[in-house]
Amino acid sequence: MDIGDIYELIPDMICTDGCYECCKNFGVPSRTKVEDKRIKEFLREHSMEQGEAQGNTCPYLDEDLPEGGCSIYPVRPFICRLYGTSPSYMCKMGVMPVRLMQEDEEEEIFSLYQKNFF
Repeated sequence: MDIGDIYELIPDMICTDGCYECCKNFGVPSRTKVEDKRIKEFLREHSMEQGEAQGNTCPYLDEDLPEGGCSIYPVRPFICRLYGTSPSYMCKMGVMPVRLMQEDEEEEIFSLYQKNFF
């Protein structure tokens, strides 16, 4: 199992255009060593520098980008993918996912993530 297999288990979330509230309120997203390596490789391949959070704003938020403001969107960490899709991580702006996970499904995904990547 690789990290992409875990990501595939998370339902799609289609955010409201121009909304970056979660990116502005949580600082640097938590990530595993595998995710950190993916981000660093992505940054290197795209001649980007590793960012530092400004207050509670994610260092990879770029509101000028057309794909929603995340400059590392293809390699965004698990927590960014999960936000808004599960009962424990509902979007504070009221946006709903394509399919809301059930609590037992959320628990299983977290278990797989922790078992395989911590």
